[in-house]
Amino acid sequence: MVKFYDEIPQSHIAWIKKQHIFFVATAPMTGEHINVSPKGMDGTLHIESPTRVWYEDLSGSGVETISHLRENGRITIMFCAYEGPARILRIYGRGTVHEFGTPEYDALIPAVQRRPGSRAAIVIDVRKVSTSCGYAVPMYTFKAERSALAHYSVKMETLDSAFPPRFLPSADADIDAEGGAPVPTVTLDTEAGPRVYAKGGLKAWWTGWNVRSLDGLPALRSAYLSDAPLGAGGEVRGEAEPPSDGSVVILGNKVPKARSAVVERLEAGKVLLPGGAGEMDVAITLIEIGRVMP
Repeated sequence: MVKFYDEIPQSHIAWIKKQHIFFVATAPMTGEHINVSPKGMDGTLHIESPTRVWYEDLSGSGVETISHLRENGRITIMFCAYEGPARILRIYGRGTVHEFGTPEYDALIPAVQRRPGSRAAIVIDVRKVSTSCGYAVPMYTFKAERSALAHYSVKMETLDSAFPPRFLPSADADIDAEGGAPVPTVTLDTEAGPRVYAKGGLKAWWTGWNVRSLDGLPALRSAYLSDAPLGAGGEVRGEAEPPSDGSVVILGNKVPKARSAVVERLEAGKVLLPGGAGEMDVAITLIEIGRVMP
């Protein structure tokens, strides 16, 4: 049965902190859609008090949550129990966006703690909390976080570190960075006028993808204009992303799924071909994936 609270119950805070994923829902005042975004990465969600939570918002191709909060502030966060006793917990509140490079952002996320790709801190003042059974939610076992976003963000931020963005209303060109090496650049129009960015950098990404929502609402306003330095490194956590082209990675090499099944059996000492077709040549198979048995 559903229960309502005016704030996050103390008895539920430890459970919230154990969750590896949560969902954020927002909507514009007008338009045809409601946005729901999954959020993950351990350590990005913070419970400041029973009436205030915030999370570190990482970069992506969409920026709906930020734009909707700019317009009306409404937000709902949902947690589900995927292990242990069933539970759904929703936090209803009003959200505020603090972009990268602002004093509010820096106070919440010092540079040494900032994750690669971090673009904002989303602060939610809690208005209501509800819990319900969650018996229809299936059970899952957490495996690992993904590291692809962090690796990609580190590469982009490294380009930004080599060439900080600046106002230069000129054609695209290779401009010497502080170390003297030429850095490919791109000139993009911003609300503050033409600005030159490192081509492929994170701030160029923000300018191209994170300025407006699907509804045309304004989203990021200052992060891409900030002179605050982006980290050239940063901690990368999680597992590498599996390939999406029908292959898997074994021993650091991409092999077709059909062959990977044989290789996995090979590791167990069984190398029989399906359908009674005989045995596979072990040495040849292992050479093809980069390893030879003695």
